[in-house]
Amino acid sequence: MGRVFLWVGGIFAGFGVVFVAVAAWLYLRDGEFTEGAVRARGSVIQMVGSGGSDGYTYTPVVAFEDADGVLHTVAGTVSSNPPQYETGEAVEVIYPPGAPDEARIDSFLERFFLSLVFGGIGTVFTAIGGALVFFVIRHRRIAAQLRANGLPIQAKFLQCYLDTNVQVNGRSPYRVTCEATHPATGKLQSYTSDPIWIDLSRELSGREVRVLVDLARPSRHLVDLSPYVDENQMA
Repeated sequence: MGRVFLWVGGIFAGFGVVFVAVAAWLYLRDGEFTEGAVRARGSVIQMVGSGGSDGYTYTPVVAFEDADGVLHTVAGTVSSNPPQYETGEAVEVIYPPGAPDEARIDSFLERFFLSLVFGGIGTVFTAIGGALVFFVIRHRRIAAQLRANGLPIQAKFLQCYLDTNVQVNGRSPYRVTCEATHPATGKLQSYTSDPIWIDLSRELSGREVRVLVDLARPSRHLVDLSPYVDENQMA
């Protein structure tokens, strides 16, 4: 599953980085908007409901006067249930000098809701993708160490089974299991291979399989199926 996990992890991490970048851009854009902005005191004149049979959410509409005493209204961009405000509640609005029609309600949710959404999704996607990539790289490094320094032993073939816990494009890979006494512990131990796309039951029946083990870490092992499968048949 190394190549699949690496591919999926890269996609998740890529989308995550893009979402985090969008969150950062929205945050910086808010900073630019508020820098030097004019502040005005306003009042909630209406909570506009929207939705259907599953319930309503409510968006505030605020009236305020600009520096010249002209009355304006601004609608919020975040809907919620329960409502954020009550009708008649005093709130602050901010707008660029000379542009009261571009006013925004000055609240944490109104200013940073989208940044939080994009940042939260991006963080989760990046974490999942990074974890998958880290898992694959670590697994490959351990496999390389075992190929270079692992102690080879011969293990009795037990079965080649279909790993239905994993699916890629509707297909499940196979895994080979075998058993042998571990030279470090002296105990009979089962060894499981990495996933492969072919059934080796016939080829390995009654045979022994080469396994590379780590004497310092008995749980680490590599079932060597290189005589039977090529790189394209590894999952």
